[in-house]
Amino acid sequence: MNNINYLNKIGERELQLLNSDYPKFSSTEYENRRTLFESAMLKNGTDEISDAIIYEAGNSGSAIQWLTGWPVTQEALLHIRRGEKLKLYIEHYNHLPMAEILVHKNVEVIWGERSLSNKIISNIISTTPRIKSTLGVVGRLSINMHNLINAVPIQILDMNKNYTSMRLIKSEEELSWIKIGAAMTDNGISSMVNNIKPGLTQHELSHATQSAYIPLGGHKVINFFGITSMDNPNNCVPSQFTSNQKLKKNDVISTEISAHYWNYPGQILRTISIGPMTNIYKDLHTIADEVFSNIRNLLKDGTHASEIIEASKIIEKNGYSIWDDLIHGYGGGYLPPVLGTTSRPADNNIDFVLKEGMTVVLQPNIITQDHKSGVQTGELLLIKKDSCERLHNYPTGAIEL
Repeated sequence: MNNINYLNKIGERELQLLNSDYPKFSSTEYENRRTLFESAMLKNGTDEISDAIIYEAGNSGSAIQWLTGWPVTQEALLHIRRGEKLKLYIEHYNHLPMAEILVHKNVEVIWGERSLSNKIISNIISTTPRIKSTLGVVGRLSINMHNLINAVPIQILDMNKNYTSMRLIKSEEELSWIKIGAAMTDNGISSMVNNIKPGLTQHELSHATQSAYIPLGGHKVINFFGITSMDNPNNCVPSQFTSNQKLKKNDVISTEISAHYWNYPGQILRTISIGPMTNIYKDLHTIADEVFSNIRNLLKDGTHASEIIEASKIIEKNGYSIWDDLIHGYGGGYLPPVLGTTSRPADNNIDFVLKEGMTVVLQPNIITQDHKSGVQTGELLLIKKDSCERLHNYPTGAIEL
C-alpha cells in the first residue's frame, strides 16, 4: 500500500495552525467558552455561585486547557471568579515560562508553591463570600481539598456534567484542530499497515504507528492492538498494552488508533489480516461493515439513541455480539452518547439525541459468542444537519495483506 501523508489533505486554515510554533485559539473562542462556563455557574438564576475551581493532575482532564490554553502537565488549579481575570495555579515553577506562552491573555499564571491542596485552596476559600455561597467544582478533588472546603460554610456544586455538555458541540475552530488530529491518526494507521510483516513485535508495531505523526507535532492517545491466529483464535478486541508477541502468517489484527494535536484527537479502527481472511472473519467483517453503513446513514441532527440501537440488532440476529462500545462521543473527553447493543448494553444514554456539531466514533466490534474471534472497524464522524461527515481520509473496510 502507498505511504500517503494525510496532512496533505487538510485545508488552508489547518495548515496555518500546523505551521505555527504554538497554535492558539482566537480571543473570541476563549470568550465564548468562558461565557458558556459562567452561564452554567448561574443556571439556577441566582448570583450565589460567584466562584468555581477546576483541578486536574497527571494528564487527567481537559477543562483547564479548554478555558486557558494550558495542557496540564503535572498538576494545576484554575480559579474562576465572575468579572475577574482567570487565575491559573501551576505546580512546577519551571513550567511557568511555557504556560505564559500558551495561555490566553485573560489568564494570570501563578506558581502553586507546591501547595495547591493546602495554601491555594485555603486562599480561595478565604476570599469567597460566605453568605449562601456555592463553589462550582470541575475535576476530582483530593480528600484534603474536600475537607478544607467542608470546614467552612460553603456548598459545593459538582459542575462536571455541565462541563461535559459544553464539550459536545464543536466550534469551527475546534474542528480545524480535530481535522489535524484525524490526519495524524490516518498517518499512524497507514504507517502501521505498511510496516506489518511476520516477526514484528507489538512494541515495534506501536513504534511504526507513532513514528508517522510524532515528527509532525502529534502525540499518542491510544495504540490498541488485538492480535491472534485466524486458525486458532483467542482474541476478540484490541488490547490496551503492547507486548513482545510477534506477528505470524495468518494472524489477524484488530486495531484502534488515536493520535492528537494539542489534545484534539482523531480515532480510526480497522482489521488487518496477514493473508486471506478465513470464512469466520469474512462473515464477522461483513456484519461490521453493514452495521457501520446502516448506522452511519442514520446519523444526523435529531437522531435518537434508540434508532442507533435498533439498527445494531442485525448483530444479534446473525448470532454475534460486541465487546467494545458501539458508538461514543469524542473530542474533549470520552463523551455521550456511549451506546452498546441489546446483548451488551453500555451507558444510560438511551434517551440521548444527536445534535449538529457533535463528533462521535462509530466502531462496531463484532465478536463470536465464545469471545475467541472478533473484528473492529470505524472512525470519527462529524454530525451535520442532514447527514454525517467523515473526518478521516484513510480507506474504509477490511485490509488483507
